[in-house]
Amino acid sequence: MVISSCVKQKFTNPPDTSQYDPNLAVTTTLRDLSAQASTMNSGQYRTLGDSTIYGIVIADDKTGNFYKQIVIQDSTGGITVTLDKTTLYGDYPIGRKVYIKLKGLILMNYSGLPEITFAVSSLGKTTGIPSSLLNNYVIKASYPNTVAPLDVAIGDLFGAPQKYYNTLVRIGAVGSDPVEFDASSNGVQYAASTSTGAFATSRFLVDAMGTTSLNMYNSSFATFQPAITPTGSGSIVTVFSNYGGAIQLLIRDTSDVKLNGPRF
Repeated sequence: MVISSCVKQKFTNPPDTSQYDPNLAVTTTLRDLSAQASTMNSGQYRTLGDSTIYGIVIADDKTGNFYKQIVIQDSTGGITVTLDKTTLYGDYPIGRKVYIKLKGLILMNYSGLPEITFAVSSLGKTTGIPSSLLNNYVIKASYPNTVAPLDVAIGDLFGAPQKYYNTLVRIGAVGSDPVEFDASSNGVQYAASTSTGAFATSRFLVDAMGTTSLNMYNSSFATFQPAITPTGSGSIVTVFSNYGGAIQLLIRDTSDVKLNGPRF
């Protein structure tokens, strides 16, 4: 007779590293970098020296409205960082604190928007930080962290737009200043389908006076592409952006859109 038995073992859980922070020395701010980029003409760039920034990820590529890029924000401002990799949200989800070692990276004015990238071709095409080099430049820190959107009046956005580029703002929540999709943009899909040959679609928001129109850029590759835009009024949370001198609004998901009130 053979008697076999198994030994019950206790396995310990791996250590929780979610709040680990390497506390790298930060030597410049996102506001300073953005200001430097804003002094350049569109398409101009320069190679960065030995300095370090930090920021909290406020936009990733989980829904596909952002592609091969993350947007980070510190207490002074924000900036777009291009990475030559997809499914970035696995490593750099919204709420992740990151440090970025800037030596050798490029600061660019990309059609009016401050951006950090890895290389720029002679034709002005950018290449993000290669996936094989990400750990050399982008250092992960604590998660999750919360960045509250700043409530901003529409007039302020047009009066000093550079101040808000690449930051999380809420529009339509200041006083009695709600917004709604205009007649051509409400009750329709957020973006045209790729089956039509479209890559993206602009939908337009207007204020109660009907004097201001804001362009919301939606990718046809976003997971929320077929969702229907709400027909009410209210507020939206957006990453405030710019392309070619024109204001653009970029949502992370439809949960950023709170248009539940009556139309004007």
